[in-house]
Order: sequence, then C-alpha cells, then structure tokens
Amino acid sequence: MTDAQRFIDSARHHLNDVAADIERHFDNVASQLKDFLSSESPFAPRLIKPPPPPPTAYQAAVRWISKHRAITAAVIAFAITGSVGSAVYYYQRRHHSKKRRARRSASGARTEVVVVAGAISGPLAASVALELERRGYIVYMATGGAHDEHFVRSVQRIDVLPLQLDLTDPYAAQEQLVRFQDVLEKEHVAFEEAEPHKLHLRGLICVPDLSNAPVGSIDTVSSEEWSDALNAKVLNTIATTQLFLPLLKQHAAKLLLMTPSVTSSLLLPGHSVENTVNSALNAYMSTLAVETKGTGLSVTQLKLGNIDIPALSARHRRDGNATSQAKGTPVRKLHDSVFDVLAAQRPARTWYVGRGSFVYDVIGAVAPASAISWMMELGARRHEHKVEEQAAIEGSTAWERVEKEL
Repeated sequence: MTDAQRFIDSARHHLNDVAADIERHFDNVASQLKDFLSSESPFAPRLIKPPPPPPTAYQAAVRWISKHRAITAAVIAFAITGSVGSAVYYYQRRHHSKKRRARRSASGARTEVVVVAGAISGPLAASVALELERRGYIVYMATGGAHDEHFVRSVQRIDVLPLQLDLTDPYAAQEQLVRFQDVLEKEHVAFEEAEPHKLHLRGLICVPDLSNAPVGSIDTVSSEEWSDALNAKVLNTIATTQLFLPLLKQHAAKLLLMTPSVTSSLLLPGHSVENTVNSALNAYMSTLAVETKGTGLSVTQLKLGNIDIPALSARHRRDGNATSQAKGTPVRKLHDSVFDVLAAQRPARTWYVGRGSFVYDVIGAVAPASAISWMMELGARRHEHKVEEQAAIEGSTAWERVEKEL
C-alpha cells in the first residue's frame, strides 16, 4: 500500500468519526427540545390548542342526566307508571269491549251446546247456565231427579233444557246419553226453507256443591257425613266426566271444573271435609289432563275466590247470616272466564277467578303451616275485637233508649 493510499484511508476514518459525533449531538439537542416543549414540563410555553369538537346529542344527554339525577328519576318513574297504566287501561277496555257471543248458523239458529252438571239448583250453576244461554248457547242441565228437572223447567228459558242422567244406574245413564248424542248428530231446521244445521258440543261444566260441607273438627264429623260428601261431591263428578268422555273427545270439547280455592289452599282447620274433597278433585283433574293430552279434549280447572253472586248474597241477607266485609269480584268476571275457556283453542289448565284465588293458592304452596296458623289467629282476634265493639255499641244504644223511655 502506498503512502497516498494510507493518507486517504486515515482521512476517511476521521471524517466518519466527525459525522458520527455531529449526528449524536443533533439527536441529543432534539431530545432536549422535545422534553422542553412537552406539556409536563413547567417551562413549556402555552401553545394555542384547537377548540374541542362539540359534544354529540348522546353525550349532551348523558351529561344532563348525571347533573339532574333527581329530575331524571322522577321523569322515568312517571313514564313507567303512565305506560303501565295505559297498557292496563287498553287491555281492560279491549277485554270488556270484546263481544262474547256463541256462533250461529247461516239462518241465525243456535248451534253450540253446553252441558252444566253438578249442583244445578245452586246459585253458581244457575247463574252460569242463564248467562251462557243469554250469550247464544243451548244449555242442557244434567238432572238427577224430579226436583232438579222441576227447577230447570221453572227457569222458563227456551234454550235451557233438562238432560236426565241417572248416575245410580250406569246402563240407564248410558242410554240417556245415547239419546242426547242422537240430538247432536241429527240435522235441525230453524224454519221452513232454511238450511239444515247440526249441533256442536262445546263443553261440559261441572259445578260441585261445596256450600253445605260439614264444618267442625275431624272427631265431630260422622262417617255418614263423610260418605255423603264424598259420594255427592267427588264420585258424582267422576261418574259424570267418565260418562261424557267419549262424546267430549268426539267433539273436541272442553271440560271445566269449578272448585273454591281459598279454604282448601290454606288447609284451614275445621274444614276437613271441604279440604279433602277439593284435594281429591284437584288430583283427579290433574291426572285426567295428562291422560287426555293429544285427544282433542281440553281439561281446565277454574279455582274460585271470593265472587259476589247476587242471588247468594241476597239469600245470606235474608237468612241473617254474616257476609264477608271484603268486596268480592263481580260474577260477570266468572261468566267471561267460562266463555273464554269454551271459545279458546288451547285454554290453560288452571284459571284463577275471584278475589284471593291466586294469592291464597301461592301462600298455601309457599308459606309454612306455622305462618298460616299465625295469620288465621291474628284474623280471628281482629274479628272478635270487632264483634265486641259492635256489641258494646248496640248495648249503649239500648241503654239510651231505656233512659229516654224512663
């Protein structure tokens, strides 16, 4: 290597070192300037920043809500209350304005038939039968004797007819049901030149009589009373439904059973007969609903609460019996429920009708027996206190009359 070549390499090496030193120096200066101009530095100059973008409608609403929480809560509560009230009002208006009428033929004749069985001379069964007849059904009331048939005749309604069924004689009852089936399958003509039509069985309504159930402790109820209650209220209901089952399946009809639910749900002491009868009917209807599933027959149990039946209330006032101070549900609600079950394609298995029917059923299923006993004792004490106050008021009034006479 020549001397000139060595000189050139040495000069190149020194120039590279100088360039590297200059680059490191500028990097150090740039880093210091960056730190100096950062926002965290106290020596940083106040730079003019662009204004922030205006908030969106959602952000403005969130800020206003967080600032006025009390007003927002009041507005939300008012909106929820108003919405619920409007929905309930709309539902009730639509529910009550709904026309519940049975179907008729092209000539205007009645074509739908309902059978009412059980305690047909009682106020509940009679009220349901007369209301269904008013709404366009042909109502047959199953009679078991001359007394029941006389009661049906005394109603004096053209489309409320007696249906003789002797449940004590199965063969006779079967023959009577065959004659009834012939009436359904036969063609009927409303008037001359009218188009013939057939009748359709829409449902069987069973109304057991539980108003006359013996009351008292178990040791005071005789075996005869137990036998009479079970035969009249349980076995007759079972025999009636068994007799009608083939016909109900043929017409894809509805089977309705009405039972009171308040006493039996709470299993009140002193009502052993009524509790046993209701438990037996509940188990029977549940089993029947499972066995008839898929056959076209719909089984529905109407659990009744406190219902205001005018005829029954008038009878209690006439006899001087004390009535419940709580106002019962109007009987129209029961009539509408019965019609809705008959007209529905797939009615629910259980319907609650009347004041306290659903609440007491839930309490009896959830609350322990000790809590129910405590509630009943508390109610009994209040009732005794009111009776004592009423007696004291009547006594004071009597003494005032005596003093005036003296």
